[in-house]
Amino acid sequence: MNGPPIPQRIPALTWRKPAFLWTPIALALAISWPLALFYGNPGSQRLAVTALFAVFGLSLMTLGVRWAMGKAPKMRSIVVSHIVLVSLLVALLSPLALSGLLGTQSAGEQVTFSMSLSILPLILLIGLPIALVSGVLFAWTALTRPKSKDDLIVTFQGDVQPFR
Repeated sequence: MNGPPIPQRIPALTWRKPAFLWTPIALALAISWPLALFYGNPGSQRLAVTALFAVFGLSLMTLGVRWAMGKAPKMRSIVVSHIVLVSLLVALLSPLALSGLLGTQSAGEQVTFSMSLSILPLILLIGLPIALVSGVLFAWTALTRPKSKDDLIVTFQGDVQPFR
């Protein structure tokens, strides 16, 4: 039994037009705001920006794969959850890269892997809220919901009868 197709209740999100303008603006906002958070510490700024570049690179790839499979996100919360989950993965893998990034900083002391592993809870405590705010900034700036012509207001506008 082939019946009529099921109507799509929530349309998929689309890129804000023109995408070549809004996507870089959204990425710049989402990646650069932690620079103000770590104003006086260039090492922390470098770590935050490097981590956010990795997070947004990987999360845009996973979102692109979903879009190519025909499963475009319907809500901004799905995009934010992609970004937060990828940031969790990057935070859990960060002790591998952290010793190399921090080992070249001041005082000439080498940061070992066990030292970088010991600050993993701090990375999660600071990194996940930063990723959440960055994801929300990106989703609200770069993506928009398409305007549909069959909203309830438009649909029932011609059927409204005045009181008699």
